[in-house]
Amino acid sequence: MLVTDKQKLDGLESSTLAVAAQKAKAAGHKNATTERGPWLLTLDFSTYAAIMSFAKDRALRKTAFTTYRSLASSGKTDNTPIIRQILEYRREFAVLLGYPNYAEQSFSTKMATFKEANDLLNEVARDARPAAKQEEAQLTAFARKATGNPSLQLQWWDTGFWAERQKEALFKVRQEELREYLPVDSVVQGLFKLAKRLYGIDIKPAKLSTWHPDVKVFAISDEGSSQPIGYFYADLYARPGQKQSGAWVHPFWDRAHYVRQASPAALQAQKQGTLYAAAAAASGNKTSSGSKPVRAVQWSQGLAQQTQAWLQAAPLQVPLALLVTNQDPPADGKPSLMSLKDAETLFHEFGHALQHVLTRAEFGLDAGMRNIEWDAVEFPSQMQEKWVYDKQTFNGFARHYKSGKPVPPDMFAKVKGSETYRQGNGFTYQITLATTDLLLHSSFDPKGKASPMDVLHRQFASIMPYRAWPGDKMLDNFGHIFSGGYGAGYYSYMWADVMSTDAFMAFVEVGTDNEAAVRKLGRRFRDSVLAGGGQQPPSAVFKEFRGRGPQVEPLLKYNGLTK
Repeated sequence: MLVTDKQKLDGLESSTLAVAAQKAKAAGHKNATTERGPWLLTLDFSTYAAIMSFAKDRALRKTAFTTYRSLASSGKTDNTPIIRQILEYRREFAVLLGYPNYAEQSFSTKMATFKEANDLLNEVARDARPAAKQEEAQLTAFARKATGNPSLQLQWWDTGFWAERQKEALFKVRQEELREYLPVDSVVQGLFKLAKRLYGIDIKPAKLSTWHPDVKVFAISDEGSSQPIGYFYADLYARPGQKQSGAWVHPFWDRAHYVRQASPAALQAQKQGTLYAAAAAASGNKTSSGSKPVRAVQWSQGLAQQTQAWLQAAPLQVPLALLVTNQDPPADGKPSLMSLKDAETLFHEFGHALQHVLTRAEFGLDAGMRNIEWDAVEFPSQMQEKWVYDKQTFNGFARHYKSGKPVPPDMFAKVKGSETYRQGNGFTYQITLATTDLLLHSSFDPKGKASPMDVLHRQFASIMPYRAWPGDKMLDNFGHIFSGGYGAGYYSYMWADVMSTDAFMAFVEVGTDNEAAVRKLGRRFRDSVLAGGGQQPPSAVFKEFRGRGPQVEPLLKYNGLTK
């Protein structure tokens, strides 16, 4: 949407206007400026979130909300029939493999069972639902008082705006003010300092070719060592039309021994004339020439030892990861300024990168994030993001982008207080999506009369403190479960968060300002959770770090859902 009337954008932060003007300029409006426009509003999440939280124009918020929640649901880009087809094919495939449905097939390779996942969601919902209802009542009362309208009924496009106003009133901090203390480079350096403190690593710029001038490369080494143990690309800025939205980590290559000569078994097979045994067996138990019978290589302890030595002698390749976010780029001479949510996202993705790069596994199939049960993959990343709200960490990276001065002394208390704001609503929404996902992949009949949207709306009505917008078709754009690997697995975020919160509470228990204890625990986390890769089950890895199995209670307490 191209906007030429600045009054329509009243309330939006200057950083949002600067990026919108920059997008307009890139789209051909060469004279676009932050002050005079025009401004191009796109549906990337950072722009959408800014509109929903800050735009005073209710009509603009409604347009953004209804458009965003119905993406890919009409015309040539209508995904409605496609997601039915995906669900149908998944069910057929699961049945062919001997499972009653796709959910059971999916859970066969996960940490949780179908029942355990549902039990967790129901347990958390019991505490989250009452909190969410209370939050909605309080927000409505706040909005009515602020507007002087005692009969005001909040619509779906009003909630985000009034929630931001309520948060400002409660915690006396505005996002625009806070952003000025969160320039990207400062947050990144604070993140690297935390990694050194916890895991004993140094992170420095490295020289590798990149695909865009904004992309940076970093080398990771053990503290005090000049020998890199891994690398990662950091592609942090949004490039609309050129780069996928969202945030993620992709393993470019793994830590593994890469062999350059034949194995002892292959050499023996070659010597015996059985090198092509499998192919020969398929063509009538004869070799390719048809003159010799197939003879199997006899496995022995000696051959096993030779094979192990052969693997160990092969060059060890260090891992390389790609870390991607879609942070607003620098604009109008200002550096890229982050929101608290942006900082959380960066810390989160860095947790994934660390698990890939700090692995000690030496075989690519179980190194880093590979071979880890899907519902445990988010464990390190969710633990890492909680450090944004640690006082020493926050005060270490929060520096004013102009003066370099630290945040005012009372700023952290305000930020910490806002961490659990409206968590009841946050949890009930995630539970709604997770249960919808499980139902779609278990009891839902893709060929039946009910639609996937019907399932979503029923779950909304039973879990959320308000009904779904009647035109909500967000499933048509729900890439997580239809193209992103989370089919029958969206619950994984909450399952992993049970582990991540419990693990973080280990640091809280010893005192996050207790330097010696924090360093000791951080090294233990590195040696167990980050180093192991997929060599052990996640339950064993967690127990190695925590000394016991994960518990749900820390998750509920940390998020203010129980006392």
